[in-house]
Amino acid sequence: MAKLKIYTFPDLVLAQKALPIEHVDRSFYRLADDMLETMYDAPGIGLAANQVGLLQRIIVVDTDFEMEELPEGGKAPAGAEVIGNAILKGKNPRVLINPEIIYQEGTISFEEGCLSVPEFTAEVRRAEKIKLQYKNLDGVSQTLAADGLLAICIQHEMDHLDGKLFIDRLSPVKKDFAKKKLKRERLDREEYERLQMEALARGVPPPSSPQKSKKKGI
Repeated sequence: MAKLKIYTFPDLVLAQKALPIEHVDRSFYRLADDMLETMYDAPGIGLAANQVGLLQRIIVVDTDFEMEELPEGGKAPAGAEVIGNAILKGKNPRVLINPEIIYQEGTISFEEGCLSVPEFTAEVRRAEKIKLQYKNLDGVSQTLAADGLLAICIQHEMDHLDGKLFIDRLSPVKKDFAKKKLKRERLDREEYERLQMEALARGVPPPSSPQKSKKKGI
């Protein structure tokens, strides 16, 4: 498995529609493993192919897992799956290829974040319950009924496949504010990375890293 680059706003790939997958072959097992490793490492509860630069209609989700941080100098039990400095527990990964919602009901509001929209959250309204069709990694058609957080996560990731971010669902004023804020923060991160590289090249201590949230993103 390999960790993939997660693209962030305003990278153009996030505004493009992903194409249906015509033939599900063995290569998607590797892609799904890489996407899941990237998602858990972030950490997030969902990831769409657009977010790793691929315009294919495949998403991965897991709203059940937990990360248990290892104490400093501590060792993980034998057989434990370790991501960074934490033990991954209670995994329940789902891989959905060509997902399509065929039924929905109710509405629910939820404070959403996103791995492609760092350090920003906003309340978004979505369907409370959904039923979808998709193909699994063996190319077999399946159906899945979901509600609560799982339904929210799936709808969020399916938006990615259509070139939409959760901030696109905000009011025009809030969306404009969010995009300006995110572009400014992106420039700040790039400036920090430039200064860090310069410091390393000169052999001096790098600047302090900006604080990052440890909350799970979608």
